[in-house]
Amino acid sequence: MNLVDVTRLSNGPVLNVINWLQRQNLISNPLRCVPCNQQMELAERNQNHVDGSLWSHTGSNKRCTTCHGKRSLREGTFFAEFPRVPLGKLLILIYLWSQRELRSTASVMVGLTRNTVGRVYAMLRYYCKRDLEDRPVIPFGGRVFVVKCDESQFKHKSKYQRGRRVRDDVWVFGVISTEHHPCRGYFEVVRRRDRATLKQILQRVLLPGSEIHTDDWGAYRNLHLYVPNVNIHRTVVHQNNFVDPVTGIHTQEAESAWARLKYYVKREKGIRQADVQDFLDEQMWRDWRGLNAVFVNVLALVSNYYYPL
Repeated sequence: MNLVDVTRLSNGPVLNVINWLQRQNLISNPLRCVPCNQQMELAERNQNHVDGSLWSHTGSNKRCTTCHGKRSLREGTFFAEFPRVPLGKLLILIYLWSQRELRSTASVMVGLTRNTVGRVYAMLRYYCKRDLEDRPVIPFGGRVFVVKCDESQFKHKSKYQRGRRVRDDVWVFGVISTEHHPCRGYFEVVRRRDRATLKQILQRVLLPGSEIHTDDWGAYRNLHLYVPNVNIHRTVVHQNNFVDPVTGIHTQEAESAWARLKYYVKREKGIRQADVQDFLDEQMWRDWRGLNAVFVNVLALVSNYYYPL
């Protein structure tokens, strides 16, 4: 679906949006009442209500004679986290997130506050993180595909030498797999860039027999002797060349990954230090799971963590 399709659906009758979400397994179809163990029916609600429908036993806006229950249309769904936001606007917001639209722009487009848009974006980012924990993208590498490693500082550029100092900036260690095009990687915020820190990450991220290429940073020296999963380690001296003229060794894929990540940081006008790892997790999910259909795949992701009754 593109923005035109999503907008047309969202601006149409609410019942059409409900039926579409049910087909995507994002809303119950139908809802089962736990106390009665019976299927509930979709009934009309006050037309001034944001959804215009609810779940009931009788198919009307009346309580069950047995359990005296009726349920919100959003019972047990992602959309229940934002009960006052119309379903259509939430759907558009999810699409805009999938297209990396800024919160400020999305806020204007859908007519919601930046705080509300930020909460929706943060919830989607949270489930990207959970998906990576439940379905890890690591380990990778092995004997077939070369892995590139590098570290980078996510700097806060102060104006007129004012603001927080450089020591508050964040260092990120990246391990890039060349198996895919464009390349995908694993990124982790680190407090220190010493050998003890990096070798623990590499042992966890790499498959046995991996060949890695790095620059000549001291922590990488003789890395194959300290990381059991590293079989071959080759280096390029960036002080002399970005691509070794003799061996052809380079870490350009890692440099490209840093440029791409920092572009999005700059586009968002910076990210809080505490949120950098969450930001990296979202980017990893987009690369490994979102692929070329982020909107479709994030809807499937949301449906995996909410189980309509």
